[in-house]
Amino acid sequence: MKPRLKSSVREIRTLGSVAVGLLKVSKVSRPATRTQVSYSSLLDLENQSYDEEVTMSTHSALNLSKTMTKGLALTAALGFLSGGLIGVLASRALSATKTELTIPNTTATDTPGNTRTSGTATSDAFTVGQTSLLATHVQTLQGKSAVLAKGSRGTVVMAMASWCRFCGYEDKWVLPQLVKTSGVIVDIVDVSPQGGIADPGPETPLFSGHDGHGGALTLSGMESIMHQYAATYGILNAPNIHLYIAPSATQTAWNIASFPTLAFLNAQGTVEVVPQGAQTLSQAQYDLQRAIR
Repeated sequence: MKPRLKSSVREIRTLGSVAVGLLKVSKVSRPATRTQVSYSSLLDLENQSYDEEVTMSTHSALNLSKTMTKGLALTAALGFLSGGLIGVLASRALSATKTELTIPNTTATDTPGNTRTSGTATSDAFTVGQTSLLATHVQTLQGKSAVLAKGSRGTVVMAMASWCRFCGYEDKWVLPQLVKTSGVIVDIVDVSPQGGIADPGPETPLFSGHDGHGGALTLSGMESIMHQYAATYGILNAPNIHLYIAPSATQTAWNIASFPTLAFLNAQGTVEVVPQGAQTLSQAQYDLQRAIR
């Protein structure tokens, strides 16, 4: 057979093989059992056609043009019909391997919540509308009985633990900035009879410090650890920041389950905002303005 004729036959058989492959794809209807025809399988079909011995008579050669015309027409039609299906299969294959980017969350569920047992404070004292929080009995670092201090414009109360890195972040980077607002006082109350001083970490990345470790403490032990804590954080003599120890009765009454637990109060001493967990400076400043507006 002449080389040009043999080449034409191979082209026809290749197109026919592709058409058969497309028909197989177009017959698939159930997504759960969908069969995808790969490019390599089409090449295998083509190679089978190339490997066959081609023998044609003169009469067959004369009919070749008719066969070629029908074959090309059929292939073109199948191409239009199945092209959309192949596009769908390809797009689904790409979407199945798509990588979704997630942005780390800095809310209570992903950062401040790491050191809490579960939920938030169960005490009614830390609820919006409460008016008795500032009347809570506490102890100063000098061992004297007291109640929480009240700001002329607003007050921020934080129930904390010396070992909690999220509490440490607030004490290092957030609360000292809040008291720069005129008429605002911050009350920091240690309610955890557990030793250890947290490493607050840098201001950024957020909450990247480490929890402290220590054993059980008595009330006098809590007083001692808070002296060390305040000196470490530079807030021992900070203006408008008051440090306290919660006696056993207050620990029980507040029943704090989340460290830290904060409340923003207005000038009358009413709780206006109770955020979930630790806050960034901008979040705390926003909540403070909501409370004192």
